[in-house]
Amino acid sequence: MTTVNPKKKKPQTYLVVRVGLVLIAAAGVVAGVYTLAVVPPTESSFYPRCISHSLTGLNCPGCGTTRALHALLNGRLVQALAYNPLAFIILPAVGWSLFQSVQSWRYRRPFIAQSTAAKWFARALAIAVILFGVLRNLPWFPFTLLAPHEI
Repeated sequence: MTTVNPKKKKPQTYLVVRVGLVLIAAAGVVAGVYTLAVVPPTESSFYPRCISHSLTGLNCPGCGTTRALHALLNGRLVQALAYNPLAFIILPAVGWSLFQSVQSWRYRRPFIAQSTAAKWFARALAIAVILFGVLRNLPWFPFTLLAPHEI
């Protein structure tokens, strides 16, 4: 009885599967971005509602992000900032992390942030998100501007 080593069995198949998965993911991202740009997030749209806001009436750190992305994709930068200013910090960080994750997957190495700077950045980001979530629910003037609002 002979055993087959899976690494020697058609390495092109694994490459085709990897490329196929990346293409499917890219098509999904393009479709999602197009939908978000074309269909505005209103009360009657199909976008999901924030569960935290629905249950407590408080704005979570992510409240307004969908509306901010829609405004940004339609060229309304100031309105996007009014909906969720934290999104402009979080989204690039998430994009960079996703890029690093894909690179790790591509080169088949573990995705671990080992540098001290990366660990401090992650901690600072977590603290900023928590602080933003608290401050945007305070009822006093400068903090009320952090809650999602129309301009």
